[in-house]
Amino acid sequence: MVIGAATLSDEDSVQRLVNAYRRAALRVKGMPIYNPTLAVEAVGFRNVDGREAGVMLTPWFMNLTVLPSAEDQKVWVKSGSVRLVFPSGAYDFVVSELPDFGLVATCPLFSQMADFTDHEAAQLAALSAANALFEVEEPEPAPPVSRRQLLGG
Repeated sequence: MVIGAATLSDEDSVQRLVNAYRRAALRVKGMPIYNPTLAVEAVGFRNVDGREAGVMLTPWFMNLTVLPSAEDQKVWVKSGSVRLVFPSGAYDFVVSELPDFGLVATCPLFSQMADFTDHEAAQLAALSAANALFEVEEPEPAPPVSRRQLLGG
């Protein structure tokens, strides 16, 4: 299941990503890092600057995940890193190449999923992270100015 707003062609890319991770899940199922109460799911994906960005939730990790734009495909390098800017700030991502998918950039949120007792809890954490990625970073409020400071005293 893909949670979040996306166009049909965007959903195709995100669904292909989900399918790639579902195939990977077959290889790690039963390993100590695998939480069998969780499923592979794309959460909160949105189109930003020609890229699909959101959170990939799997039984073995949860990552901020970005699918490259056509321009990114020309410059992103497997095993390289990219700094991407979102409304909430700039983040460093590692670029990797998924079999049967292609390039993807990831920034880890949770590298161990054992603490999640059910899929709904992990899904809520993923949705919160995806929403936070797209929230505008608010500047720190200035300290209050006293009447004395304002009048130069």
